[in-house]
Amino acid sequence: MAPVTNTSRMKYEVFLSFRGPDTRDNFVSCLFCDMKDIGICVFKDDENLRVGEKIEGELLQALDDSQIYIPIFSKGFATSSWCLREVAHIRDCTSKSDGKKEILPVFFNVTPDDVKCRTNLYRDALPEHEKKYDSREVKRWKDALVEVPTTVGWKLGGQEHGVLIKQIVQGVLLKLDGKNRRLPNHLVETDDLKHIEELLDVDSNDHVRFVVIHGTGGIGKSTLASIIFNRFRSKFNCSSFLEDVQSHDPLEMQKKLLAETQGVNFAQEIYDTNTGIDRIKKGLRKKKVLIVVDNVDDKKQLEKLAGSCDWFGCGSRIIVTLRHLGTIHNEDYQTQPSNYMHYSVKEMPSNQAIQLFSKYAFRSDTRPNDWYEFSKKVVSSVGRLPLTLQVVGSSFAIAVKSEWGDTLEDLKQAPHEDVRDTLMISINKLDKIGKAIFLDIACFCIKEDKTYAEYMWHTSGNSPRRTINLLLHMSLIKIDKGNRFWMHDEVRDLGRYIVMEENFKDPGERRWVRIDENTIDILRSKNKKGAVQALSLCISHDITPDEIACLPELWFLGGKGLTFVGDFENCLRSLRWLSWLCCSLDFSATNLYLENLVVLNLSRSKITDDWGGWRQIQAAKLKILDLTECHELTKTPDFSKFGKLDKLILTKCRKLSTIDSSIGKLELLDTLDIRGCSSLQRLPEEIGSLENLLKIIMPYDKRVINLERQRDLNSYSNVRPLGIKQLPHSIGRLNLTHLDLSFCENLRELPDSIGELKSLVALHLGFTGIYSLPSSIGRLKNLKYLFLFRCKDLLELPHSLGELESLVKLNSSYLGISVLPDSIGRLVCLTHLCFHSCKNLCKLPDSIGELESLIKLDLKYSGISVIPNSIGRLKNLKYLLLSGCCELQELPNSIGDLESLLDLDVKFSSIFILPDSIGRLTNLMHLAYPISESLLQH
Repeated sequence: MAPVTNTSRMKYEVFLSFRGPDTRDNFVSCLFCDMKDIGICVFKDDENLRVGEKIEGELLQALDDSQIYIPIFSKGFATSSWCLREVAHIRDCTSKSDGKKEILPVFFNVTPDDVKCRTNLYRDALPEHEKKYDSREVKRWKDALVEVPTTVGWKLGGQEHGVLIKQIVQGVLLKLDGKNRRLPNHLVETDDLKHIEELLDVDSNDHVRFVVIHGTGGIGKSTLASIIFNRFRSKFNCSSFLEDVQSHDPLEMQKKLLAETQGVNFAQEIYDTNTGIDRIKKGLRKKKVLIVVDNVDDKKQLEKLAGSCDWFGCGSRIIVTLRHLGTIHNEDYQTQPSNYMHYSVKEMPSNQAIQLFSKYAFRSDTRPNDWYEFSKKVVSSVGRLPLTLQVVGSSFAIAVKSEWGDTLEDLKQAPHEDVRDTLMISINKLDKIGKAIFLDIACFCIKEDKTYAEYMWHTSGNSPRRTINLLLHMSLIKIDKGNRFWMHDEVRDLGRYIVMEENFKDPGERRWVRIDENTIDILRSKNKKGAVQALSLCISHDITPDEIACLPELWFLGGKGLTFVGDFENCLRSLRWLSWLCCSLDFSATNLYLENLVVLNLSRSKITDDWGGWRQIQAAKLKILDLTECHELTKTPDFSKFGKLDKLILTKCRKLSTIDSSIGKLELLDTLDIRGCSSLQRLPEEIGSLENLLKIIMPYDKRVINLERQRDLNSYSNVRPLGIKQLPHSIGRLNLTHLDLSFCENLRELPDSIGELKSLVALHLGFTGIYSLPSSIGRLKNLKYLFLFRCKDLLELPHSLGELESLVKLNSSYLGISVLPDSIGRLVCLTHLCFHSCKNLCKLPDSIGELESLIKLDLKYSGISVIPNSIGRLKNLKYLLLSGCCELQELPNSIGDLESLLDLDVKFSSIFILPDSIGRLTNLMHLAYPISESLLQH
């Protein structure tokens, strides 16, 4: 695979390519504005960037730095050499991105056959270009058109433009939902992808096909499957990547598959795998799906997730990764072998292996020439498995070069056929603390939140962050987008083998023990197990005091559906982390004194606020309480006993309607997560006493958002807005810097105390039911960002708005306001002002000319009919956007005083004559105006 761009570093999420004259009926402009308003970072290719015959400068940078390309194919598109040149460059960008970038075309009054040159419309336009441009260049343009995907994207058809725009915006938001697989930073081109793509034959819809990718551990099977998944998932109705199924409960994997292909509602109320199979068959038998079942080691795992071809619709592709091909020999395979394709992944060729090692060892795509022979020796010693090359290369990168020779000699002593011996050389470089943390992650922290583990390790007096960073640099672990630990299964298995080596005969003398049906006697044994620090139970079990008494050094206890039975006085004193998932409402234990517990995870449990455990559990040092998806919880418990709590997680407690007032006693609380609490209508007044509260995460179901970045908003078609109707008056006592209430449709007003948020920097109120802003908002002296877009009931802005002395950006698009307060001129720091689509706004106050810092004024599609003369005093204004202002017939002569103006857009307005003073705009780069005979004559 070629080196790819990391989409998290891309500047733009969407690039719009279009031919202006064909779309002058507001379509592109409205699409662009709707994307921006919803938080999508979009680049619109305006004509002013098209200079000369080459794509370069800002336009080239934007093309290269975009994730999704939306070419709007219109009737005259192929007559524009610029449009064709862009499509060819877009094709190059996507083909080299390993699925990270994609093209989503819009067929605007044309058909896919037109675009692919199967009709005369585009085909006849190309020979005209050969009169001016090299025939090879024109052929490159034609090839790009022919390769435009037609199974994705949108067609105008007979529908209204507004309907199509909504479909496009929602579709793009789905593409940006983070479903793409995260890939290694360094990839090297191999032939494996080409062969697997040929086996998949994704364009064929006549049957269902399984493609089985097999090979030794660490050879890159999951990476290949991830690249294929990213590259082709847009060609299917729905898709799901089921990662490392051998390490997960089959029922949870079924729920994940259903949630990702059918929606979260289809994954609810499934309590056994037989029901899950029925749901999968019923929901997917008519859908064209792409499913990856990763790391299978038992045919029963596959039988519960993708048991037969007839489960899925025609054209579906099921990719399975496993080590041994015999694992796949199920009944369906034996009866329909022609539907099962195999691909064996071999070691990399030597030159590619050297290239991959060098990328990790030298942290660069270019290797110093004088180190080539050394790199060859390393590869010869360790073999050509990608995982080994990655880990070994990373170990060289963090070592001083004077030690490289000794490390190479160590590698030569480990035969490269044994991956573990090679990996051990890197692991042995860790100090005692580093090795202990590595083993903890391998044994019981994979897929666990990094923060939870850090709290546990901190109690030992060690700061784990340096070690975690070291493990990351050594490529032994990764942190996924959900802040969870990830480890390659080969490295994980090695870590667990190291623990097993601590005592092969007696598991009670190991630091970690995994209990299942075959090893339950270890737990029941009355022998003291003083070495055991972590216990993971893979079965439901009634834990007794006698069993726990034999585990005096237990730090971690994890399991699902566990029950504590008996009197636990003087037990579990060392426990730091209890992961007690899916516990029942029944509670019979007594004296559960967890005096050193810092993390309590009760996710997906059936507990309520009067659950017996709240009375019996004593955990005065508790730092994290996680109640995610406790669907029977309507009210939180009394928090008085948890006075040291830092983080309270209530995500997706969908019946939760009340947060107990005792939350006010959590003086150290810094994070409150109430995402997906759709029944919660208000926060308690006592929340205002939480002086350390830094983050209230709401109202999105999908991910924690960065409130500073509008682009991180989720799709309004896919979120469940909170039912919050009212904020407590006490909120003014918090030290919040960012407050995002977007999509709280039932929120009608803000309390006056909002003005007491002295540290507030950003306030997001988009898509709320707000009908007025309190005058106290003017007291927010540190507020820099105020977002009010689509507050449809907001009809006026308060006079106190002018007191926001630090305000930099004000987005008030799609409001019903008809007048602006004169005080707006006092916003001396304001650089961006937007009243886009404010149809009732007819004029601006003269004070607008006092905005000395203003750079951009966006009045597009507003009701503005007159621009005041004072606008000429805006010496720093660079962008004046007036397109779609149908009532605007003229510009003031003072427009010529805008000495910094770069962009003047008056398209689709009623302006027929430009003032003579426009000739004084010496810096003007872009002038967009209505094409009319009188204007051209002038």
